[in-house]
Amino acid sequence: MLDGMSIHPHRLRSLSAPVGVGALALLLLFGATIAARSSPAAFIVCGLALVALVGVAAIWWPRTAIVVVVLSPIMDRYIVADMLPPDLESASHYLSEGLLLTVALILAARAWREGTLVAAFRHPVTAVFIAFAAIAVVSAAVNGVPPHIALIGIVFTIDAAALFFLPRLVGFSQRQAIAAIGTLCSIVFVSAVLAVAQGLLSARILGLVPVRGRFGEEVRLASLFGDPNVFGAFLVTAVPFAILGAARLPSRRLRWLAAAVAFVLLLALWLSFSRGAWIALILGVGTMLAIVDRRALLIGLVLSVASFATAAEMPRNLLVPRAPRPNIVDSTIDRVETVGIGGDLRTLFVINALPIVRDHPLLGVGPGRYGGAVAHTFGTPIYAEYDTDVLFWRPTQRTVDNFWLHLLVETGFIGLAAFLTAAFIPGLRILGAARRSIGTRRILLGGIAAATTGMAVSSATTMLLEANSIGFPFWFLLGIGLLAVGARSARLEESPAT
Repeated sequence: MLDGMSIHPHRLRSLSAPVGVGALALLLLFGATIAARSSPAAFIVCGLALVALVGVAAIWWPRTAIVVVVLSPIMDRYIVADMLPPDLESASHYLSEGLLLTVALILAARAWREGTLVAAFRHPVTAVFIAFAAIAVVSAAVNGVPPHIALIGIVFTIDAAALFFLPRLVGFSQRQAIAAIGTLCSIVFVSAVLAVAQGLLSARILGLVPVRGRFGEEVRLASLFGDPNVFGAFLVTAVPFAILGAARLPSRRLRWLAAAVAFVLLLALWLSFSRGAWIALILGVGTMLAIVDRRALLIGLVLSVASFATAAEMPRNLLVPRAPRPNIVDSTIDRVETVGIGGDLRTLFVINALPIVRDHPLLGVGPGRYGGAVAHTFGTPIYAEYDTDVLFWRPTQRTVDNFWLHLLVETGFIGLAAFLTAAFIPGLRILGAARRSIGTRRILLGGIAAATTGMAVSSATTMLLEANSIGFPFWFLLGIGLLAVGARSARLEESPAT
């Protein structure tokens, strides 16, 4: 019977090992969530076993292990965390950190043995990150920041950048890069379908929990992610690949399929009511598409208008007809008016930060001292000194909801410039190569340029790049995108002159 199948016995045998490891990983993950209800120790043991299993798998399937690390924050922050007792939710967040550290050490050891470790780090981005860390250390010393606070603050800011270097340790071909991005986009697409089902049928379908809006939205849909701003950022990440596919895939059927995928992603984006993600779509993705592919920009504009109209007029809450219907137009106008009269909390944080920046323009107040999770967890004298603590009147408000403001205040204009340089170096090369590319290569590189720009813009309205959920994909995309650019350049140099 196997002879009549397209998969031959030796191929099935080669698949048995990764399938078995994957099944065991899912079993450990499921076991950890079950064990957490009765024994925190058993939960920790299962979690450590899962980290060890992925570490072992990284020896044989390093690229797959890297993709698992990139996707792990989605699992530990938005899926597993919701299944755990409240006292263990924070502990689950360390899963992605543990996976990153374990896989990084194993791949570094592998590269050292093969003699490729130094070459992987021989890049201007490495020097820029070293400079950023040095600036942060000087800032901590000048401002008298306790060493442990400074260390944690620096790590929380740049640990995700390891995902820029991990692909360089093992290499990614264009096909492998497309497979990795396709996996991420597939997860986002499934989440988008669930969000549309939430809007059409019931916001609580399949046990999903919506977020209550404060400007007449009634509910903000977040699918599996729980947080509509994070969900919106992931949708913005996936949208440009689908739109470029609708413009540049080789067959008409594939282009129409990509357009349908983009429509669903955009529809879910409007239903999330994540205005920061909407801005990222317009300013970030729109700008990059205008530079890379104007045909894709036109297709994206048509799909955006059509999906927005659908979001405004589509049937809602068919399973719960008495539920109030959100109004996407009126609520957005209310939101804009709130910003205009200075009642928006993010605007108030910016206004409050101006005196801090004026007093500490070059080096900031020190890492871990303002705006992020470290300042919230360990406390900071800066909030009391500048009356920032008055703005944290809501118990759920943990950060200033602006990664770039946080970075500017903590490390000053010098630190902000260094961090931006680390992102611009690969980003500009990827953008330049995307403009010169055609077909699938344009979809890959143009999508990476648009997706990372969208993430960066989204981070101006929340702390996305401090969180692993977006920080990991951001640096990973820049890493594999730069590898794709470099591989093409190397082939052109090696080809004979004609």
